[in-house]
Amino acid sequence: MSILLSILLLLAPVKVERGRFNVMKDGKKIGTDEFAVTMKGTNYLLEGKATFGEATISSKMELDSKLVPLSYEVGTRDGRLRVNVASPISEIQTIIGGDTSSADFRFPEGGVILDNNFFHHYLILLYRAQMGQTNFSVFVPQDKSLGSATIRNTGPRAYELQVGDVHMQATTDADGGLIRLVVPGANVVVER
Repeated sequence: MSILLSILLLLAPVKVERGRFNVMKDGKKIGTDEFAVTMKGTNYLLEGKATFGEATISSKMELDSKLVPLSYEVGTRDGRLRVNVASPISEIQTIIGGDTSSADFRFPEGGVILDNNFFHHYLILLYRAQMGQTNFSVFVPQDKSLGSATIRNTGPRAYELQVGDVHMQATTDADGGLIRLVVPGANVVVER
């Protein structure tokens, strides 16, 4: 590994790692969210695989050094959704059964992508909060909708999140990585 890459990894706001979240609802395990955070040059690559029952969904997001999305792809065996983030116009592409459609849209400047299927996306959101940002414009790929998120530090390694109408509580480890996310209104607990 080059000396420059070693220095960049030490200064990086995000821990390069692999992990797994177990998703519990009403005290019963309903799924898993496996993820990996790696470096791609000076950018981050966040890859995930969520399994709920028989359904498996995979994703890949590339982020710049400030954790702003550059691209996103999510897919199942039935289709894929791709987002290419650019300024001022971004593109979203849907591929289902070999048919492709695309549309242009304005991705919010400095926004985040929070896919409803992946809890590891909150890992990036919390890292950005630790970098000083507390209010976010949010793009939800499934709905192709924009929303907002607010994060408030409530104590050592503890946060309250308001994402649209959903209230959550998060806990991080000493390195700032997400270890537990609770959605009280849905009786859902996500933890490593």
